Amino acid sequence: MIQTTDNNFGVSFSKISQSKNDFKNLSKIANTSIKNLINQNNSLLVFPQTLGFYDDEIGDKHIFDLCGTQEDLSKATLTTENIMGFIGIDETKLKIKSRFSTNDENDFFMQYLLQKVFSINLFDYKYSQNLNGELDLLMFTFPKLLKNALSQGLFKKYQTFYKNDANVNGFIDLNRHIKLNPIFNGRVAYKTSEQSFDNSITELIRHTIEFIKTKRFGKEILNCDNETKECVHKIIDSTPLYNFRERKKIILQNEKPLNHSYFTLYKPLQKLCLAILCHKKIGFGMSKNKIYGVLFDGAYLWEEYLSTILKCCDFKHSMNKTHKNGIHLYKHYICYPDFYKGNQISLNQEIDDENIKNNFVLDAKYKHVSSIQRSDLHQLISYMHVFPAKHGGLIYPYDKKTEESIVISKNERILYGFGGIIKTYGVKIPFNATNYKSFVQEMKKIEKEITNYFKSH
Repeated sequence: MIQTTDNNFGVSFSKISQSKNDFKNLSKIANTSIKNLINQNNSLLVFPQTLGFYDDEIGDKHIFDLCGTQEDLSKATLTTENIMGFIGIDETKLKIKSRFSTNDENDFFMQYLLQKVFSINLFDYKYSQNLNGELDLLMFTFPKLLKNALSQGLFKKYQTFYKNDANVNGFIDLNRHIKLNPIFNGRVAYKTSEQSFDNSITELIRHTIEFIKTKRFGKEILNCDNETKECVHKIIDSTPLYNFRERKKIILQNEKPLNHSYFTLYKPLQKLCLAILCHKKIGFGMSKNKIYGVLFDGAYLWEEYLSTILKCCDFKHSMNKTHKNGIHLYKHYICYPDFYKGNQISLNQEIDDENIKNNFVLDAKYKHVSSIQRSDLHQLISYMHVFPAKHGGLIYPYDKKTEESIVISKNERILYGFGGIIKTYGVKIPFNATNYKSFVQEMKKIEKEITNYFKSH
């Protein structure tokens, strides 16, 4: 496996691999939009799982860009942005770690983001163990997608049943009837179609649950919260025909992606279950040019992680994917700042500085602060203007060593017009943690100081 980090500004390919074959394989997936790669490869999972539903910008991004030729690898460069995780093609596998990982083995920051965003309790785990294997990452995401899918109800579809009883409700199967009932006994063999909860989709989920139970941390993952436990029990109760010997058969029945007008959230869950159950096959790349892996958008993880902290400070997390908690930019148009607190001024209402002095708008940024563009500031200024807010800021993970828990920019941007102050807020990420336990303890201290700061501002 070859390795690099997210937002690497471009590194010489020869520093991560000396293999021309690696360059050749990765060239097949470089400089290509994630949306196109996903459409062509069912074994590639990318989170968030909303591509195509809400026109996410992530769909137009590249996993990485590759420049140069395989003839001179020292002059070739591989450039990453916010995407991290695993991706492979044929025998070449690339691991993109967070830029806060301190060594080749452990990526505590990414692990911590996954724990917080996907609500997995890691505190009972052995902290010395590395949880960054591809299968571990896949299993981490299972509870969230399971809960999302079951929020639409249990999946049901028509199943064909072959029955032999007196309650005939379907087509009589003459051959089976003669075989089963040579002497009249009041029964009739017949074939019928009925809607059933026990079908290829729910059976696939059941097989995934039973598979996860056999893995390390499996019980913790399936019992991470009461909602997950309830969802697991629903699947088990609805699949009385489950047979572990039929796993290969169920996998084959799910090779075609699910397309349903109502049960839309089962499609990403189906894809995840297949990836978990087929991880060995995927990992070895059984077919030529097969692309496989699991990737996460760092910007998505960072924003969702911040929401777990800032909600304690009365910030609302507006969600453009589900169209919740937006603010009106103008009539019939709603925009979605990442976080805000206070009350929006309604149309034609006079602005009273006393009423808006505590209004605050925050925009989450995962990239380097040096990569923040003018458009990022203009977007924040628009939110502050229409809300309106006296305070605004960009909050990002601080990628340098510091003693401060939150690094606040010294150069404030004071706005004309309605006024307001823009700052940048860098959240310290521990670099010196020797194990995951100490990393978590340090992050808890930092989070406490962040909440104390924003509660008082």
